[in-house]
Amino acid sequence: MTQTTLFAGFRGRLRQPEQTLRLQLSHCPQAIDWPALDTWLRDKLGLALQSPLQGVAFSTEPHPVNAVGALFWRILQVAAELQRAARMPVFEPGQICALQADEARPGGWLADVSVVHIDYVPAQSTRLVYDAATLLVLGVAADPKSFSTTEPLYQQLEAKVLHPLRTVMQMGLSTLPLLTCAQESGIPWRHLGAGLFQLGWGVHRLHMQHSKVGSDSAIGVTVAQNKGIACEWMRRAGLPAPQHRRVANEAEAVATQAVLGWPLVVKPADRDRGEGVTVDITTDAKLRSAYRQAAQLSSQVLVERQVTGVCHRLLVVRGKVLYAVKRMPVAVQGDGQRTVSELIAAANAVQLALPSWVREPLFPSDTQALDCLQEAGWDLASVPPAGVWAQLRRIESTQWGGLDEDYSATLHPDNAAIASQAAALFDLDVAGIDIISPDITRPWHENGAIINEVNSAPMLGQSDSSRRTLPQVLRLLLSGPGRIPVDVCVGASQALQMARQRQNAWREQGLACHVTSHNVTLDASGAVMAMAQEGLFARCTALLGNRAVAALVLVVQTDELLDIGLPIDAVDLLLSSGEPIAAWCQGKSIDSAARTEKMLAHLQRISGKYEADAQLHEVGSLRLES
Repeated sequence: MTQTTLFAGFRGRLRQPEQTLRLQLSHCPQAIDWPALDTWLRDKLGLALQSPLQGVAFSTEPHPVNAVGALFWRILQVAAELQRAARMPVFEPGQICALQADEARPGGWLADVSVVHIDYVPAQSTRLVYDAATLLVLGVAADPKSFSTTEPLYQQLEAKVLHPLRTVMQMGLSTLPLLTCAQESGIPWRHLGAGLFQLGWGVHRLHMQHSKVGSDSAIGVTVAQNKGIACEWMRRAGLPAPQHRRVANEAEAVATQAVLGWPLVVKPADRDRGEGVTVDITTDAKLRSAYRQAAQLSSQVLVERQVTGVCHRLLVVRGKVLYAVKRMPVAVQGDGQRTVSELIAAANAVQLALPSWVREPLFPSDTQALDCLQEAGWDLASVPPAGVWAQLRRIESTQWGGLDEDYSATLHPDNAAIASQAAALFDLDVAGIDIISPDITRPWHENGAIINEVNSAPMLGQSDSSRRTLPQVLRLLLSGPGRIPVDVCVGASQALQMARQRQNAWREQGLACHVTSHNVTLDASGAVMAMAQEGLFARCTALLGNRAVAALVLVVQTDELLDIGLPIDAVDLLLSSGEPIAAWCQGKSIDSAARTEKMLAHLQRISGKYEADAQLHEVGSLRLES
């Protein structure tokens, strides 16, 4: 497989930036059982097969081109699914542009395909996933029964494909759900490297990494990560916070009990996700053991007075509480017939039937689980009544998972108020506020509830409550779809003059409009703006990331964008001066008239407004559709 582009733009075939690949098929298996192949892809990879885009259909009838096309189409879908499994934002499989027999290999085939391009993903990583998808589809197509045992395959895919991809593009669990929502909402986005993304253009531009946003305070993020200092901040602000002591050894931990009383909680001051936390401590022996466990993870250990209640997670975005969930520990629900052991085995069987990359943590039956069951008067042989939950951990944690119960509709306003105050105290635009309360529907000052933690990078999109609020999260963080007006003027010297006229028109509407060609950029005042980049694609990309830009006019004087692709997926207004464009590579001979016509046709496909001269009129906007 060869890759023809490293940095790519929009070309009109997909809703994302594109790159062109050549895929190679060594052979086409005879008499493929297509239903069996598709069933395997659905059941073992969780892949819901899509129909080919833009009306291009490949029959599975026994004609070589049909069968080869159908195989390549499945390869594209498997490759896209594997990239999503590695948390890469690939939302469409791509298109097959051309098929031909491989003259160098009898029985082989070649396919030129247009697939999604993600900036800063190296060519060898792209090659890795498409090669793996090709081998996988060929193997299953030849003999689906030989792939009936999938666990070794999952392990190979995890080690040889998914792990290398995740290393290249380090994405948190929240990033893909957020970008999926952005894509569905028409919000433009682009990868800036290291799992950092830009959402929106110009004045609306927002930087996001995992669930942190660029407007979060760096100081607030740092302080929130230290539970000891964070609690002091909250107490000084009049917010309810835990009572604790920092201890340096077991003796100090035991001595603290005389001040705080039983029961106690021990936890590292600087760890997340429930790591090293021990609750319900009521004896010196348990206190010493809990200290040792926490000290293995951190030199900063807190002994804390345990309050009555359950942890509730409140998501606060720019001061607004979007949801509240009660976070219960991992548990199995009784049916009045099966033992706890059987319920655990059944729950784990459901998870093990899924691809490894979508599994939840397996339900435990270890010593901690036995202790929890014993406290409820049960053991692994007990049969819980129907509807009753048998808890296998004392607290919810990322390591073991848990159960969320939505309390958004019944959350008391006073509890919502302290969550918003805590997020504002740390200057966090996105925050997960954990409140321990015996009843979150009652005000905190009535029942002794406390703010247990302030989380600067809360997990988003992993629960039903969180997924429902993602559109609202993006609406609060961005202005509308995050877009600015973009006009395009095509031609030679006269096109720049037309662009200045458009800039004046936007200025009269109160918008700071910038203009750029491949070698000249004008700021909002019309003065020349020095830029280190050369080329229209690079200069446009720079301006789209500039928060001083409220509108943009592009001057297309060369055929550069025909080769690289467009840096934008939508044009609000398209103008042509009638002049031919030039070649963007020096010394390159082109048919200027033909290239100009092709450029205008390409731009028209993504423009809702077009004039062949300087007279303007209003037409609705049209965006790229696959």
